[in-house]
Amino acid sequence: MAQDYVVLNETDEMGVVAMNKAVFKSIAEISINDIENAVRIPETTFTKPLSVKIEENKLHITAFIKLKYGANVKATCELVQNKIYENIEFMTGFKAADVTVNVVDFEI
Repeated sequence: MAQDYVVLNETDEMGVVAMNKAVFKSIAEISINDIENAVRIPETTFTKPLSVKIEENKLHITAFIKLKYGANVKATCELVQNKIYENIEFMTGFKAADVTVNVVDFEI
């Protein structure tokens, strides 16, 4: 069953340190916005362009993005993937198990 948080520090005398999956989602959104040729798809009632799942204390992120017309698809997707992975590790100290980037449209 999926969890809503990741345990960063096991229980000690001070308690448990855990982080909600909304934090990881916000970091991923910021990361996508930082890439020049990537366009984040806005979330609506029917579309969830950014999925964050936590299973057995492992983080799985799936992002659906648009690319600007003329951008190199492979290079831009690798850039987005690396940026999300690096920002999550840098900001939280937690390594994502996998980051998947899917292109669903092009912006002209």
